[in-house]
Amino acid sequence: MYPCFDVQGISVERLLHEWKWMAPGKYGLLAVNPFGDLFLKDANGTVHRLDITGGTISTVAGTEMEFREAAKGAGQRDDWFLQRLAEQASQKGCSPKKGQCVGYKIPTVFKESANVPDNAYVADLYEFVSFMGDLHHQINDVPDGGQIRLKIQPRPEHS
Repeated sequence: MYPCFDVQGISVERLLHEWKWMAPGKYGLLAVNPFGDLFLKDANGTVHRLDITGGTISTVAGTEMEFREAAKGAGQRDDWFLQRLAEQASQKGCSPKKGQCVGYKIPTVFKESANVPDNAYVADLYEFVSFMGDLHHQINDVPDGGQIRLKIQPRPEHS
């Protein structure tokens, strides 16, 4: 089983570097699901889920205690921690450990990823979360179903 709550030693600042456009401010890291979604506590104690696949951030609990209690429920394990999808990925050889996540060669935000065999792989957590933050930042203004053209090129360093 993926160590969702074992986040000691994982740098939330590094994970959020490419997500500052969506999640400014200071956060504490409470959990990570097998697909790289982050569960973050803000300065007020509110808990948020940063969904790196959908490129959204949403409030999931008013306090850390509420979050931890809700996370014990079967519904939340499936909704927040994608337990069934993680089991399916594991059956296909994708069993990430701490500091890793299930990544996709063609991100699932693109419809073209739907029928790609062996699309999933075990990715470095920092690399995949950063990649998805950069990708969502670039496509943020594209409407659902809109077409994009990807160009892979170095970009200027930014802080």
